[in-house]
Amino acid sequence: MLRTIPILIAFLVSAAVHAAPADELRKQGEALFREGKLDEAAEAFEQAVELAPNDAAAHHLLGATYGRQAGAGSMFAKMRLAGKIKDQFERAVALAPDEIEYRESLIQFYAQVPAVAGGGIDKAKAQAVEIGKRDPVRGKVAEGLVARLEGKPEVALAAYRAAYATRPDNARLGLQLGIYLQELKRWDEAFGQFQLIIARAPEAMPAWYQLGRTAVLANARHADGEAALKRYLGSKPTLQDPPLAAAHWRLGMLYEQMKRTSDARAQYQAALKLDPEHAEAKAALRKLKA
Repeated sequence: MLRTIPILIAFLVSAAVHAAPADELRKQGEALFREGKLDEAAEAFEQAVELAPNDAAAHHLLGATYGRQAGAGSMFAKMRLAGKIKDQFERAVALAPDEIEYRESLIQFYAQVPAVAGGGIDKAKAQAVEIGKRDPVRGKVAEGLVARLEGKPEVALAAYRAAYATRPDNARLGLQLGIYLQELKRWDEAFGQFQLIIARAPEAMPAWYQLGRTAVLANARHADGEAALKRYLGSKPTLQDPPLAAAHWRLGMLYEQMKRTSDARAQYQAALKLDPEHAEAKAALRKLKA
């Protein structure tokens, strides 16, 4: 027994030494992710999971970073990264099976990627069932997500409405409903939904962003959209929230619609200052200069 004590101490010391750098790398990766520096973020998360292979959050963040890279890349990049995304999300779920957010990410992946690349709608539905076992309301949202990705809008909308009706004080559920109303171009309902969330929880900053985004997409209620985006720009978004660069870009779009060209230019420049690789802001700025 005495002989095992030094071995145990050495193991614990080694684990602690590895955990600290891994945590630091994960924080670095999160900061880089917010700044839109996806290649550097992926590298930080890759090092983090190498040092702490049982860190479910790091695996999920790495998968999300690969997903953002795929979204901004070519078809070849999407194909190249699909397996990496799948591996990281599945590893995160295996390590933390009760973490619903990780399963929701898998649903997104499975439903949008063909079976030959590791996806499939049946796999997505299986994840929705697992979420429902753990939280029936979030399970209803997962059903809505699957229906949405299957192209069944009325089924999806009914599921989102049912989930939010069950927990009307849950801003996240309200946001999911509002964003889907945006997708369906039901603008008046989307405006109303985000205003309802804000009335109940003014601190729910993503609702302010989405209210502004609705004004841009609908090309309507510009004053409300401007006020909402400015409110959001005064916040400190979490990793899951839209980055401030996106809010500057949306505000620039809004100003273009309002024929305020110099203000639009300033917002696109502000977006690029925060995220020099912001493709949409770059394109919008070039268009203004043309």
